[in-house]
Amino acid sequence: MRTIFTVFLLLSFFALDGFSQRRALRTAESHIDNNRFTQAISVLQPLLVGEDVNREAYLLSGIAYLSVPGGSERALELFDIAIEHYPLEDKPSRRALEARFYKAQALHLDYRFEEALGLHTELLEVIPSSEGDLIEAVNREIAYGEQALYMVQNPVPFEIQTMGRAFNSSHDDHSPVVALDESTIYFTSNRPLSETEREEGQYFENIYVSYWRDGAWTAATPLELPGNYYGNRATVSLSPDGNSLFFFQNDGAIGNLYESRLEFGEWTEPIPFPPPINSGYNESHASLSLDGERIYFTSDRPGGYGGKDLYVSHLLPDGFWGEPLNLGPEINTPLNEESPFLHPDGRTLYFSSEGHASMGGYDIFSSILDDVDGEWSEPTNLGYPINTPDDDIFFMPTPDGQRVYYASRQPDGFGSTDIYLITFPSEDDRSLAVVASHIYDENKMPYSDAVVRIYDQENELLQGIYRPNSLTGKFVAVLPAGRSYRLELQTEGYEPFEQVFTLEVRDVYGTRNRATYLEPIMLKRGE
Repeated sequence: MRTIFTVFLLLSFFALDGFSQRRALRTAESHIDNNRFTQAISVLQPLLVGEDVNREAYLLSGIAYLSVPGGSERALELFDIAIEHYPLEDKPSRRALEARFYKAQALHLDYRFEEALGLHTELLEVIPSSEGDLIEAVNREIAYGEQALYMVQNPVPFEIQTMGRAFNSSHDDHSPVVALDESTIYFTSNRPLSETEREEGQYFENIYVSYWRDGAWTAATPLELPGNYYGNRATVSLSPDGNSLFFFQNDGAIGNLYESRLEFGEWTEPIPFPPPINSGYNESHASLSLDGERIYFTSDRPGGYGGKDLYVSHLLPDGFWGEPLNLGPEINTPLNEESPFLHPDGRTLYFSSEGHASMGGYDIFSSILDDVDGEWSEPTNLGYPINTPDDDIFFMPTPDGQRVYYASRQPDGFGSTDIYLITFPSEDDRSLAVVASHIYDENKMPYSDAVVRIYDQENELLQGIYRPNSLTGKFVAVLPAGRSYRLELQTEGYEPFEQVFTLEVRDVYGTRNRATYLEPIMLKRGE
């Protein structure tokens, strides 16, 4: 404590000079504008020491604390002091209005919705008509508050549990990407990779992986990708066969989508998605359909409805991606939409939005594609406490819909955004199931050079074509439950294989008794 106290005294001594204070305030404001809130706090803390404190330091410190995990209580204290120094006059200053606006935001994040609504309502009465952007922001916050009151009074029934220290840390852990059979989870964390990073305080986002082994998740480790990239990378999606990982990469002033493939246990050199997916603007999230022929993604390219919008592109017969189509005003709003996830049913889209009926910032919504007219249904808020007054962005349900892996900032977390598992009531019937098996050759070694086709036994319709993992020989399929299927396998040099199996409606699916694992397929040499 003594060292910190000494540093503060020295800094505050130099900061007493008016020019130094103004320079520090502008530096802190720049940090806030660029979302570097921790750095802003470091710059501002010395300015809060002493008797003659610049009132702007209280306001900017409150804004910075409001944007860091667990900072809302300290932010409220600072806003109260700022409000004392910024009285409302006949012509209130912008700073006086902002102090009250941000205090109301802090109250909202603290679940004090009625107090926040009262303060916002009072603000509307005194904001000059010339402050159109602030009036719009206050009206939006009022809508958030009213929606929050309703949602908290009508919670969604489910169980939520933390994924524990195997995944979570005191830093941001988010964007879980889960294999269809729930055997592997990739996620993003900005925890320091080295002691050098820890000392410098500059933590890039990196991709981590954990495996389900012997009834528990292994401690997460950084995913090793080829190359010497030094910057932010974040998980986006996983191909249905688990052999392609899609992720976001920060390339200077913009962000692009990349793909790396798992070949014989090693990840290939990451390759950026070609145009027209990557556009020279920011593409931050993506989700691939089960058949690999549609990709839904986020972009802030021109021509949208405002901010970040959701787009879809179809795979053309020549193997290239077609021109992206904006999902339209039913999905996109003048504010931001993020993190699309297309359910394996091919019709249900989950995404986050600031612009629909949210209880604060980003909330998670779902919309269903009409098979007849191709239109999306009106988005439905997934409810509280899945959604919170804070930003809720990444949501990945399992194919049977009974579990969801997602990231949220909860009161009992490890310090910042953590990864959680949601389980819905067992009577909540879902229609899809995960089926998996392994293929071995005559030497009992994993075999991957095979093609698996699965047909509906009743109508003979092909359900899908699957290829095994190159290292493990495992293939995974997602099928409607309550039906019988015929599996056919063909590969050169071996006898054809055929198997009939049935998926009961109320079977319990997935790893840890959540997936239906067929008996391993042992290939026999052909004559």
